[in-house]
This record gives sequence, C-alpha cells and structure tokens, in this order.
Amino acid sequence: MIENAMNGYQIYHSFLSGFLSIRKQREQLNAINVFPVADGDTGNNMVRTINLIVNRLEPNRSATKVLNNIADLSLESARGNSGIIFSQYLNGLALNTDGKDVLSIHEFADAAQKAVKLAYEAMENPVEGTILTVLSAWSESIYTNSQKKNSLEQIFEKALSVAKIVLGKTKDQLAVLKENDVVDAGAMGAVSFLEGIELFKFNGPVPVSFRKTLVQNEYISGLITTSTKHNITSQVKFRYCTEVLIDHPKTSPDKIRERLKDLGDSLIVSKGVNKSRIHIHSNSPQIVLERLKKYGKILEQKADDMIRQEQVVNKRFSSTAILTDSIADIPMDVLDKYQIHVLNLTLSWNEEEYLDRITISPEQFYKLQQVRSTFPGSSVPSTSTVKALYQHLADHYDNIIVLSVAKSLSGTWNQMNKTAELFNKEKKRITVIDTCLNSVAQGLLVREVAKKAQEGKSYEELINMAENLKKRIKIYVSVSTFKYMVKGGRVSPLKGAIATLLNLKPIVSLDENGKGIAFEKSFSGKGLIKKMTQIIKEMKEEKGIESYAVVHADAEKRGRQFSDLMERVTGKAPEYISSISPIVGMHSGKGAIAIGVIEGTGQIKQD
Repeated sequence: MIENAMNGYQIYHSFLSGFLSIRKQREQLNAINVFPVADGDTGNNMVRTINLIVNRLEPNRSATKVLNNIADLSLESARGNSGIIFSQYLNGLALNTDGKDVLSIHEFADAAQKAVKLAYEAMENPVEGTILTVLSAWSESIYTNSQKKNSLEQIFEKALSVAKIVLGKTKDQLAVLKENDVVDAGAMGAVSFLEGIELFKFNGPVPVSFRKTLVQNEYISGLITTSTKHNITSQVKFRYCTEVLIDHPKTSPDKIRERLKDLGDSLIVSKGVNKSRIHIHSNSPQIVLERLKKYGKILEQKADDMIRQEQVVNKRFSSTAILTDSIADIPMDVLDKYQIHVLNLTLSWNEEEYLDRITISPEQFYKLQQVRSTFPGSSVPSTSTVKALYQHLADHYDNIIVLSVAKSLSGTWNQMNKTAELFNKEKKRITVIDTCLNSVAQGLLVREVAKKAQEGKSYEELINMAENLKKRIKIYVSVSTFKYMVKGGRVSPLKGAIATLLNLKPIVSLDENGKGIAFEKSFSGKGLIKKMTQIIKEMKEEKGIESYAVVHADAEKRGRQFSDLMERVTGKAPEYISSISPIVGMHSGKGAIAIGVIEGTGQIKQD
C-alpha cells in the first residue's frame, strides 16, 4: 500500500491475502464454535463465504468496482451467522465508497464506521462478544488513527492490535464462551482475515497462478479430525439454520424482520444494492420461504440441521458417518435416533426451487400438485454442496458411507461418487454405494446400516453389510393413477391413456439394478391392496420377513390401515410409517402407498 490511499488492485490483493490467512484457521474455528449453537461449522461457513467470493472476484484499478464486486458476491456466498454479518459489513463499505477509483484513508475510515452501523442494524438482537464487537473495534481504531498523522501501514497495524485485544475479551463477554474457555469463533475468524490483510504489505500481491489453487483447495487441506467437545447445557431451540437470498426485495429489511420474527431467532437481514440475504434459526423453513416469496425472487436457499450438527460435534455414536439423500423417506425420529445425515435434494417447479422435505413439506407439495398444470423436476446436487457436506463430516468422522438413491434413477449417485474421489486421493475415507433402491426400501437399508454403526461395527463391516443386505430388500408401490407417471415421462402417453381408459392401477417395483418395473396391476384400489397382501404372504412363506416399513403420499389414514393389515399378515409391527417425499411423490401422485420389505435369509418350514 502506498501513501494514505488505496486503489482497487490493493483492495483485491488484500482480500485474497485475508482469505489465505483465515483458511489456515478453518479447523480451529470449527473446534471452538459454541455460540450461538455448538454446531462446529463456523470455520467452514466463513471460509466458504470468502472462498466463493475469491472464486469470481476480478482485479480492477477502481476501488469502487472491486468493493462493489466483493459486496455483491458476498451476499450470494454468505453462510452462517458470522458469514452474513461479515457480508453486511462488506456491503456497508461498498455502499459508502461509491464512485471512487482511489480511496483516501479518511474515506475508507468513514465508510468502515458506517458499515459497522449497518451490520448492527441487520440483526434483530445484536450480541456483543462476537464478530460484531471485533469489526466495531477495528473500524473505530481505523477512524481514530486516520485523524492523526499516521501512515496507512501504521493505521492498519494498530487496528489489528486492537482487534486482537478485543478478541481475547470475548471470552468474558458471553457465559458460554467463558464456560468453555474459548474466544468467539466468528470473532476469531474476522481477526484471522484481518491478519491476512496486514500480511499483504509484507508478502505483496497474490500470484495469479497461486490464486487458481484457492478454489481447488476450498476445504480439502489435511482433513484432520477435530474431536473437541464442549460443555453445552442448552438445547437447540430451533432446528434449521435457514438462509434465503432474494433478488431486488420489494420491501425494507425492517419489514422483512417484522414478518419473520415469530418463526425463530438469530434473525439477520443483510442488505446489498440489489439483493438481500436473510438468516434465521427456525423450525419452519417452508413457512420462511413462503413468506419471503412475496418480497422478491428467491435466488438461493439453504437449511442446515443444527441438531444433527450438534450431535456430530458433541454426541456422535460412531466413527463412521452414515449419509443418505431425502429420497430415502425416513421419518425424523429415526434419523435422530441413529444420527443419519441427509442431503436434501432440490425440486424445481414453475421457476421456483425448494429443498425436498425442508422448504417444501410433503403436505404442501401434494396440495400444489392437485392444482398446478405444470410438472415439477429435480436436479442433481451441486459439487460445492456435496463437497461442503463431505468436509463437515470428514472433520468429525474417520469414514463416511453414502447410501444414495439407485444410480439408474438419478444422477445423485454419480455426483456423490465423483466428489468423493476428491477426498479419497490419499486414503479412501468415503464409500458411495449404489443401493439400487429408492424411497422406503432405501430407507430400510440406511436404517439397518446406521443401527449397526451405532453398535460399533467397523467401516469395512458396514460396507459389506450394505452390499449384501440391499439384495434382500424389495419395494412395492400402489399407485392410484398413471397421470403423474405420464407427465414425468416414466410411462408413455399412449400406455397411460389406455390404462386410464381401462381404469388400470399398477403396483410398481424395482428390479435388481434399481430400474422401475410394473410388477402387478388391478382395476381398483382394493384389488391392488389384495395383490400386495398376497405378495407379502408369499414372501413370508418362502423366505420369511425380517422387517418392513410403510410410506404414503398424503394418505396417512390409508397408510395406517394398510400397515395394520400388514401387521396381521406378518405378525410384526412396521419399523415406521412415514410420508413420501415430494421428489418421489411427483411421479407416484397423491394417494400412493408403498411398502419396503427386508426378506428373511432362508426357507420357512411349514407345520
């Protein structure tokens, strides 16, 4: 930095240097993360927030252009409480330095003060002893020392010293930090980033060739398992850390806060020039999304399960993580009991996107399905989404077993397998298994493997078990209509028209490779149930039935009646009764009933 002013190139390289600094602290930030929730992801969130900016940030001589680019990208990339607060601070800098190719230290100092004010205003209940406190102290120091005859280097050096002192004091500002003898993770992340800016004057610009490696190494650098556990007495009150990015919001941040405050806590509304990012801890992400849709186009959404994250950090049962996708149709109580991790897939409909089972519930979906003429679609999870999930699990588990929907039914397996290869270069820690199953059948496999993981089975034993067990699991689906299978391209329009004319109703199953097959058919719903009952009776007589579960598409009463019938036939209660996810239900349609069955291993002797 030269003289008491800075241009766009200097800001650009300072930002990259800040990223290099905080990236080194990622695992430590995760390890000390206890506020507001001990979910062990502050490092991941802050590093990912800044990395995604770096990925698309371009150098420019104009300070305004670089800051505006940083600010805009930060709203798109911001993750977690600290990431969004930092994003609002960056947007405050951009908003208050518009039209400047070169910024004097006085102009920067004034913008920094105003940016802090915006960061505080973004939060419903600002809390001291956090990243806010560090940014405030750093900005105040910049402003105070800019009024004196200090060089740019001296001003930033003194501000960093102040930020470090304030960071140390956060331990005494929040009870949970004091109890666990740690400083605030978000505040430490900010100081780490500011240290990188300070180092820029010694190391100079980041070489272009090295910059290209930043994104490639977004998280995969060491994969050291953090096992730090904390003294956490409070329970997670609101399950999902929900974030939504809105384009050109039609109302003010204050009105958005007012509209959402009854749905949770940790509410932050970060405002940029054209976009706003909303963060809230809530038990109802689907309602959050529904309300926000009225205020502008939803560009992005996420909802992280903080209960599962907290379990991973402090209460995990096994050294092997069991991961599946939302198509497995496993009820929440089972997911919680066996600490099963879920990748919620994305459903697209009428230019709207939803996270399967999270920002659209099965009940909402089936209501919309009855009135919308268009057919929804689903998309393969992005590499960055899968990578972030893998990294979180790799930080806390020795190994990961992925039990995804059948390879022949979705591109999900391929994406998860391809991304796993990035983590398996030095040592194989992630195994992605093609279950050749979906829905309730997939869910039964996941449950059994997770149960054995909890009992202490090794990584290799669990893999072998899954490969063998999947061959004994069958699924039978009673579909009320061909309508949605035709719309989704699973059945040709001609066959669908003939079936409708004849009032045919199918029983759909999967072959050994996971491909859909028409297993049986009937001319009535009652006839289908009789045929499914007969199938289960024959299975019991031939090989026995180890266990089963039932799922339904917004037909709980019918599902329970069918379950009662199966209990009489098998002499066993179902492992669970659950709803069919929207992504599965878009083909089955409302009213569908499915049973997943684990066959016995041998011939049943008759009396």
